[in-house]
Amino acid sequence: MTILVLAALALLAGPAHAEENECRRSPSLASGAPPTFGRITAPGRTAFVKDGLARAGCPDPSPACRERAYLVTADPVILGERLGAYVCARYRGAGEDTGWTGWVPAKSVAVAPAAAISPADWLGTWTGPEARIRVTQADKPGMLAFAGDATWGAGDPERVRRGGVHIGAFAGTVAPQGAAASFAVGENGALPVETGDAADCKVWMRRVGPWLVVDDNLACGGLNVSFRGLYRRQS
Repeated sequence: MTILVLAALALLAGPAHAEENECRRSPSLASGAPPTFGRITAPGRTAFVKDGLARAGCPDPSPACRERAYLVTADPVILGERLGAYVCARYRGAGEDTGWTGWVPAKSVAVAPAAAISPADWLGTWTGPEARIRVTQADKPGMLAFAGDATWGAGDPERVRRGGVHIGAFAGTVAPQGAAASFAVGENGALPVETGDAADCKVWMRRVGPWLVVDDNLACGGLNVSFRGLYRRQS
């Protein structure tokens, strides 16, 4: 079992940044392999470990590299790239605004089987940092309506006071393909993402564990507005 887990982790997308050992990016859906779902298998607490951007030389087992944030047995995670004895893991708990991304020991996690996703598993209001996506049943069977709105700078009182908050939005009705859904926003509504123009808002979404993972092409609103991130269902 240990050999199988390590082999699966070794196949996770993308090499790590050798210079900074970075582990803090949102999962990419526009290209590459889909995010991998896993669970913490180690007993007790599994602390996140800093990357090289937070402290030079990390990750390593030293106390100086250990974060205060931790996970516990059976916690769900999204697994990313592998770096030696560590794997990049992303987590957001219920009631948390942002969650946490960081290295964890690869021996403390295992890849979990992907659950079958039905259209009903998409429905609800999903929230991320300065963003919200509502998924409702469309009139046509098998079709779902996606509507998102996001801001940049709304958490800065000074920017709010001087009217410097940027906004963005998208809307489209499509049929999800199991755990995945994507579309471009054209002049006449949603169209396949691969046929959209470069300037069109393009959105990729995927259900992974308890989360909705979202990626976009940074063309769905004003400067710095993005829907990228990890969302949890609020209703």
